[in-house]
Amino acid sequence: MTVPNVTCSKPAQRIVRSLDGERAADLLQSVRDHELPPCLQSLVTEYRTFEGTRPLFIWQWVHRLAPKNTMPVVDADHREAVATNKTILVLFVTILDDLVEKRQDYETFDAISRLVRLQRDDAPPTPVETHGEGVDGEYVAFARNVWTTLVGRLEDAPQYDRYASIFRFDVRQILTAIEYSRLVIDSPELATKRDLERYETHNMGMHSYLDIDLMHASADHTGSLSLLREVVDAGQRMARIGNWLSTWERELREGDVSSGVVVAALERGVVDPAELPEPSGKADVSAETDRLIDRIVEHGFESELLDEWNEEYRRLLALSERSDSVDLEPFVEGTKDVLRYHLASRGFK
Repeated sequence: MTVPNVTCSKPAQRIVRSLDGERAADLLQSVRDHELPPCLQSLVTEYRTFEGTRPLFIWQWVHRLAPKNTMPVVDADHREAVATNKTILVLFVTILDDLVEKRQDYETFDAISRLVRLQRDDAPPTPVETHGEGVDGEYVAFARNVWTTLVGRLEDAPQYDRYASIFRFDVRQILTAIEYSRLVIDSPELATKRDLERYETHNMGMHSYLDIDLMHASADHTGSLSLLREVVDAGQRMARIGNWLSTWERELREGDVSSGVVVAALERGVVDPAELPEPSGKADVSAETDRLIDRIVEHGFESELLDEWNEEYRRLLALSERSDSVDLEPFVEGTKDVLRYHLASRGFK
């Protein structure tokens, strides 16, 4: 990514310029060397027995970076549990993402979604019968195991009852984000940047992350909840931008056009929907797609997203200054590390 000379008012561009080959390689190696806890390793190993699943690197990346997305409200003796629980949540979300983006298996997606949508807010999920035609029962059973494992672990958190209903609401927003991606993949001419921000950004799951943090805090932070959710909204938009920048080329080749980079190109007429690869879940390495990617890069949409990241960072700083009960500096600093790791892992996830 080519970035012009920058000043201190553009932290995202400074992060890009700091990532020379050696620095990026060191960050990637720190992910590859990261060990998953046994509970998580077992789930990831089973997940990877299914066809077309994500590499181990993804789960090492998520678990290693989870502390960067964690509020300092979490009690010290719960921090490892929080990192693991967040990664299990991402695994559950990825199971659903895979169905839409890689397999176009909407019947199984709907069956698994019912694990979240058809439960009372005050009760753990019960098994959902899924005997509909076309449903992958084995995949549903695995997803159910992942979800019930997560909820069972969360029930041990000291503040689970206080935040369980909010958590379930926020997970439902993630499901809506995936459904929006499904809409864009099927009908890219309908995609808008505003709708991406309204719906698809929730795929990052950071409101649910906050709920998990608060469940594992001994102190009562309900008085700060509205401010903390606003803080997380800024952090989630920043994380979404980092994810778009590091994955949009791979996703475009697979026919997933729901990234901010591609949608911006569609909205401005740089790309015609008819030019996009068909959704297949497999990489299109044709010369036509190479030229399409080059054209998008030449129009500077990546640099525009870095500017948007800077705007959210400034908003985050202003919000952190309003917080009296929670020291938000570690979270603010963590957003820069998250962007750094996103950019370093471009092409690896």
